Amino acid sequence: MEIRHKALLFLVSCGFIGYFPFAPGTAASLFGGALIYLFPFSSLVSNLAFVIALILVSVVCVNWFNSESDDPGYIVIDELAGMYVTMAGHRPTVLNVVAGFVLFRIFDVMKPFPVNRAERLKAGYGVVADDVAAGIFANIGLIVLEKIAW
Repeated sequence: MEIRHKALLFLVSCGFIGYFPFAPGTAASLFGGALIYLFPFSSLVSNLAFVIALILVSVVCVNWFNSESDDPGYIVIDELAGMYVTMAGHRPTVLNVVAGFVLFRIFDVMKPFPVNRAERLKAGYGVVADDVAAGIFANIGLIVLEKIAW
């Protein structure tokens, strides 16, 4: 296996979290939540810049690594990006990160319209787009929860 392929595999599997024996997408989402909590952004601008960069890097890496339209279970960089979309603009308190994680997993697994349509895009665009869409839904849900519950 060439170095470029190994490096891309490391990235798209989030440091091989994608090879977790069960629920690798959930494991990557938990990893994202931990990163968000442990390393919060100092400003909304830096938060949004990172999220946009992560989405772009995710699409490019998945396209380079896997030119197929399918989403192999070990590719979990899209779940990481989805968690960052979920938490964008929110304070990373324990309560917010846990609620964001739960909401993101619900929307990612249930794939309501238009999340289900986003995954129809070709190659890395579809692999990442459905998680970004699920993250947007979860972000909105978190806004609602913050307004009514805490």
